Amino acid sequence: MVVREGGFEKAAKTLLITQSAISQRVRNLEDQLGLPLIIRANPPRATAVGSALVAHYTKVTQLERDLESALDLTTATEFLALPIGVNEDSLSLWFMNAITPLVKDRNFTLHITVDDQDETLKLLKAGQVLGCISSIKEPLQGCSSILLGKVVYHCLASDEFMDRWFQGGVTAESVRAAPVVLFTPRDMSHNLFIERVLGLPPTPYPHHFIPSIIGFEAAIKNGLGYGLLPHIQSGRLLSSGDTVEVVPGKTLDIDLYWHHWDLKAGPIRELTGEIVTFARDVLPQK
Repeated sequence: MVVREGGFEKAAKTLLITQSAISQRVRNLEDQLGLPLIIRANPPRATAVGSALVAHYTKVTQLERDLESALDLTTATEFLALPIGVNEDSLSLWFMNAITPLVKDRNFTLHITVDDQDETLKLLKAGQVLGCISSIKEPLQGCSSILLGKVVYHCLASDEFMDRWFQGGVTAESVRAAPVVLFTPRDMSHNLFIERVLGLPPTPYPHHFIPSIIGFEAAIKNGLGYGLLPHIQSGRLLSSGDTVEVVPGKTLDIDLYWHHWDLKAGPIRELTGEIVTFARDVLPQK
């Protein structure tokens, strides 16, 4: 709970006990194992051993819930938390529609952690989530990976921005000079676009960090920078005339995978079915 809530005080409030009781129980567990479990930073972070314990606890809890469900030992009023790792684009554009019917029908609560699609798999490895959406194909040990489809990213800019920064075309020089809109410091999609699509070597460039789908879109429309938007979002901007493609017809295609613990039954299987079915209806397939 300290790791999940991001602090000893927050964990104490969630568990309805004192902060000193939380600290003492963590210390007792560390004394029993002879190893530190939590790095006392702000926020606290699990050590490697601590992460292994969190993963074990989460998995065992899920197995117990599955058994209760199979034996019909739960009541309709009980709620089961589903910790999930999702990238911002998926969460904002389609993920909530995919899981809403199941969550409402089965009394689940969502504990969603948002991170870059290249980083979410680390959450699963650390045992912080039951499943995640990732751009990485290879599954972790004890987990499964299922292709959901691909996200087609269009590189967009306003007419004003194009006239100012790309009047002479999209060249290595203009790419180094023109400001880019990025989601977070770990957003590597623009680097992939430069290398895979433009065929240019990696290069530094001025950039904005705007960790909001709405703010990201507004920055591009307002001419603060150019950047990549998924097809579900970029199609609307292009049809409205608010933006144009920086390189017409050139897109960055990224496959998305659903990773989950390889459990044979229970909520994770139901969740997987809903996500995979919905995603394959809204995301382009190979």
